[in-house]
Amino acid sequence: MARMKDNPLAVTNEVRAGSAAGLRGGRLLGYALAATALSLAYMVFEAQWVRCRQADLPVPGLPHPWSGLTILHLSDIHAGEFLTNRRSLAKAVRWAKKLTPDLVLLTGDILGDTERSEPYVKLLAELRPSLGAFAVTGNHEYGLGKAPLAEPRDATDLWTKAGITLLTDQCVTLPTRNGHRINLCGADYISGGYGLLEDGAIPPGFSILLIHDPPGAGSPLAARFPLGFAGHTHGGQLRVPSPSGLIPLHMKGDEYLGGIHRWGLGQLVVSNGIGTSFLPLRLLTRPEATLWRLVYTSCEHPAQADESK
Repeated sequence: MARMKDNPLAVTNEVRAGSAAGLRGGRLLGYALAATALSLAYMVFEAQWVRCRQADLPVPGLPHPWSGLTILHLSDIHAGEFLTNRRSLAKAVRWAKKLTPDLVLLTGDILGDTERSEPYVKLLAELRPSLGAFAVTGNHEYGLGKAPLAEPRDATDLWTKAGITLLTDQCVTLPTRNGHRINLCGADYISGGYGLLEDGAIPPGFSILLIHDPPGAGSPLAARFPLGFAGHTHGGQLRVPSPSGLIPLHMKGDEYLGGIHRWGLGQLVVSNGIGTSFLPLRLLTRPEATLWRLVYTSCEHPAQADESK
């Protein structure tokens, strides 16, 4: 030590080495913080990067007079939770209302707190589909979720203001076309659609199911409905690459994460949703609004739609 004190050059070199190490550490921390900020900024951006698309949906057994029916499918709007959700819905509505859909189907987690939901209600009311707008409840309408503000809310007046019919284990029949009927049946989130399994609950005709949480292929609902629309999964919301493809961070193991799936003897369409919950972030799972055009396909030659997303 005495020799180092007697050698100013050695002391200077040691100080320089320490300073260089400190600078390198500071730079690395700066890079890490910058990378984190950029990643978060991108995920906030993707949460509002709505994928608006039109697509044909071949439906085996669809009554021929109903071929060409257009359905706007929206899900998981999560009204009032984050400003990004409102912006995403506004983009979807601006795009969709120009296309004048025949039906609007909303598959749960739509409305929340009365005051915070008002701007969303006004947006949904702009759609004015010719055959009506129909919705089912999700877990957030009952206050069942991880979001900090999750609590049960009575949104009856909001549904009315938006011009939306809420189906709770109920069916409605659309106006007959050339003697052929289509029923829209909605499953309540709490019952899981149990009421629709009762005798006489589903009228005669081709029936379409609206449900929030996608039921598995072994569900008794799959045996009763040739076509279903669902949401709930957000497509995973945050997904990362893996050797087996993109997987959600939460690894819940949903049977149907998003897209079109064979479901019993029919098909189930699962939406990525419009909004987000818990965090206003998405990664490799864009929000979506889809205008489906149902196309008649014979049961003998079912032309399955593209299941890839």
